[in-house]
Amino acid sequence: MDTNSFREREEKRKIGFKVIYDYAMGIIWFGAGAYFLLNKYLGNNLGFDSLWSTIFGILCIGYGAFRFYRGISAK
Repeated sequence: MDTNSFREREEKRKIGFKVIYDYAMGIIWFGAGAYFLLNKYLGNNLGFDSLWSTIFGILCIGYGAFRFYRGISAK
């Protein structure tokens, strides 16, 4: 077995897992942001101030978009 081909396959596998991980985390963070932005309309009162919930929701959506971008740019 050639060690260079083994290392190349391992690098490709790592990149593939990283892309999938970035997409999954982007979806999770985007969903969390949407939840915190819309929780006052959904009727789920978590006891947070509306302003802080909105700020945290926007930050979560921004971070989710960043994770999507990272997944796309890794290809």
